[in-house]
Amino acid sequence: MNKKAPIYITLLSSLLLWNCSKDPKSETATEAITEKVVDIVHVSDAQAKNVQLPVGDFEQTIVGEEVTANGKVEVPPQQMISVSVPIAGFVKRIDLLPGTPVRKGQVLAVVQSMEYVQLQQEYLQALSKQKFQEQDLSRQETLNQENVGSKKKLQQIDAEYQTGKAIINGLEEKLKLIGCNIAKLKAGTITPSINVISPINGVTKMVYVNIGKNIAPTDVMMELVSREHMHLELNVFEKDANKVQVGQTFLLENPRLADKPLTGKVILVGQTIEGPTKAILVHGHLDNEVLEQKLVVGQYVNTKILTGKKAVQTLPEDAVVRRGEGGFIFVRLKTNSYQQIPVKLGITENGMVEIILEKTLPSKEIVKANASVLQAMLAGGEGEE
Repeated sequence: MNKKAPIYITLLSSLLLWNCSKDPKSETATEAITEKVVDIVHVSDAQAKNVQLPVGDFEQTIVGEEVTANGKVEVPPQQMISVSVPIAGFVKRIDLLPGTPVRKGQVLAVVQSMEYVQLQQEYLQALSKQKFQEQDLSRQETLNQENVGSKKKLQQIDAEYQTGKAIINGLEEKLKLIGCNIAKLKAGTITPSINVISPINGVTKMVYVNIGKNIAPTDVMMELVSREHMHLELNVFEKDANKVQVGQTFLLENPRLADKPLTGKVILVGQTIEGPTKAILVHGHLDNEVLEQKLVVGQYVNTKILTGKKAVQTLPEDAVVRRGEGGFIFVRLKTNSYQQIPVKLGITENGMVEIILEKTLPSKEIVKANASVLQAMLAGGEGEE
């Protein structure tokens, strides 16, 4: 048994040496080969006769230069109304929900207030007192004319009368601010109820109160939005800010409103860069006012502002295979041999696509049509690395 042991040790050592001698570079090379992308396709003579694959250089095309701008539908600050009551009370009635249309002059809610009752009472008392002061002043003026009354007393009564008049005027303005009918109040009708009236035609944005809720003058009961001056509020990045001007046309795609892009005009361009977005605010109106009224306040929009013209290198759409925001084109390397080249795509206009190259082309013979056929052949396994 001891004589055989060296043989086993020798065999084991040989195996270890063989494993260690394997070249790791060969494995890496094998893996690298499998990762190579198949991007060259060969076309047979028969296929070349059936498929038209004309080649040529890029075309120089004048296209509309555009700036992408996203944002949302907004209304001016003066069209967003916060509704409150300038006196403390509690909500007796409210029938609104967010989204409920409202009309100018419509009663939105009813609030009852003890302070309102007290204010009306003070007003009527001040009116009654003023009548007495007016009579007293008239009597004192008569006495003074007859040199019977005291001039000092006349001045005192006149001062009290003017003070009472100022109190009445102040109370009356407070009551008008609340919405009190002064004519009915002068007739002796005191009411605890305050009608909260809509100042605009629009829609209810939010409701913050419910029946029975106590409210203070600082409390916002609801928010209303007028749709009369809706506009698009767009963000244009700093790098494109100097390209945008008042009067330029923008395009808005909204399949819910129209099959083709809607046009509009830039009406205002901001002059300051806003916050972390590093963008300027641009305001615009749609040309079609009827369709603009169908937009929803707060709705997200994506537009393209047409800022001018520029010359770019283009290919026909049939020469481009689109993939997401980019795509591929093909160049001829030699007879019946074509290579796929990834590219970035710019503006598409009148059947021509702007091509933005990421690297130098291996050939200037660019396929000008039927690129999708070559792509299908490549995907079908007729290509090579």
